[in-house]
Amino acid sequence: MEIILSKFKKHEHSSAFDDFRLYMKPIVDSAIGWDENFQRTSFESKLKPEWFSWILCNGEKVGYVCSRLKSSSIHIHLLIIYTDSQRKGFASTVIQKLKQQANSQQLDLTLSCFKNNEPAARMYKQLEFVIDSEDAFFYNFISAVEST
Repeated sequence: MEIILSKFKKHEHSSAFDDFRLYMKPIVDSAIGWDENFQRTSFESKLKPEWFSWILCNGEKVGYVCSRLKSSSIHIHLLIIYTDSQRKGFASTVIQKLKQQANSQQLDLTLSCFKNNEPAARMYKQLEFVIDSEDAFFYNFISAVEST
């Protein structure tokens, strides 16, 4: 299974919110409530198009990831795997690719996860992320750079 990350074309960013809504609304709604205008505005203003990449398997889109380079880490803002492609190892493979990229640059890999998104939190723990901090709704996970 070869997974390729392919940067979004600029016009593809606006349609990505529809997938975000489809997959994240139930989780967000049960944790803090879903406000459509707030979510759309935040998505469009805080997540830059150049941070998004399609996750491709044999040329087919199986989801997307939004990640960016920060001063001491690569931060994953969002990772969505489409329903038909879930539970097939795509998310784990993408995380491993990003871990390799972070390690090669001597950076940590970080992300936040809603506490009520138990399958995702469980996966991150299995991938050796540790909880760096938490609040009422979120775990802030880190995979520290491997020492050489």
